[in-house]
Amino acid sequence: MDAFATLPPEWTNKAIHAYNFCCPNCHSSSREAEKVWLNRRSPVLTEDRRRKWQEFYYCHCGSVWWAWSSDRPPKDISNQPDYNPT
Repeated sequence: MDAFATLPPEWTNKAIHAYNFCCPNCHSSSREAEKVWLNRRSPVLTEDRRRKWQEFYYCHCGSVWWAWSSDRPPKDISNQPDYNPT
């Protein structure tokens, strides 16, 4: 599974919008997903001219959900060993 594939995988067709950046069914985090696809072909510009993308997740419970990259909680990436903010 290539998270950066140009074309969306078939499983993204049944995705629902998750407003809390977790699986709406079982509340698992994005890091627990079995599959991931980032829709980097269609970025959206925010009011402060930053880009955000749709991130799609196929959860281990079988649910498929998406959320905006800008909604990702900081703790999801800040405790990663290779995280080096600039």
